Amino acid sequence: MTSLLRLMAASILIVASALGFAETESTPAQPYQHEGRQYPPILFATNAQVEDFKSIFESFGAFAEVDNKSVGIPIGVRVLRGKRTKQDGASFSSAMLSASTLGLIPMVSNKEFKVLYDVFVQGRSIAQFTYQLDSTDVDHMWVGGIEHNKTSEGEAVFLRHSVSMFLNDIKEHEEVQAVFAEYWEYFGEE
Repeated sequence: MTSLLRLMAASILIVASALGFAETESTPAQPYQHEGRQYPPILFATNAQVEDFKSIFESFGAFAEVDNKSVGIPIGVRVLRGKRTKQDGASFSSAMLSASTLGLIPMVSNKEFKVLYDVFVQGRSIAQFTYQLDSTDVDHMWVGGIEHNKTSEGEAVFLRHSVSMFLNDIKEHEEVQAVFAEYWEYFGEE
C-alpha cells in the first residue's frame, strides 16, 4: 500500500513540475488601426471553426470588401488553422504514468496551435504569415482524443487576436502593399 502512495505522490509531483515548466512568455499584439485608403476587396477562405471570424476580419475596416463567395476577385487571403500534440519526453512520461494507473492520473501534453495567413494573387501565394500558440493541456486518458480537433476557447481567442497581428504585418510588407497599389491603379476606386 505504501508503494502505491509513493507512486501517486511521485506522479503528482511529475504532473505539477510539467505544468510549472510549461509557462511561456507572450507579447501582447499591437491593436490595429487602419489609416489611409482601404485595401482592395479580397476573396476570403478559412478552415477556422469560429463563427464570427469573418465579421471580426471585416470589423477592422481594412479591406473594401471581404467576400467568401466571389471567386473572380484577383486578391485573396486564405486563413488556415491547425494544431498538433508535440511528441516530447514529458508527454511520453505522462502517458506512461497515466497508463500504469489505468487512467487515474491525467495525461499532460504540450500542444501547438498555428494560424497561417496566406495572401495570394490569381492563386499564386505572395506572402505568408504564421502565428503560433503553445499550450499545456491536462486530459483524462479515456476522453483526451475525442475533442482534439475542435478549437478550444483559448485558441479561439488567439485566432481572433491574430487578425490584428496579420493586419499589422501586411501594413509593413512591401510586396503586399505593392500588389494593393497595383490593384487600385488598374481598377480604381468604385
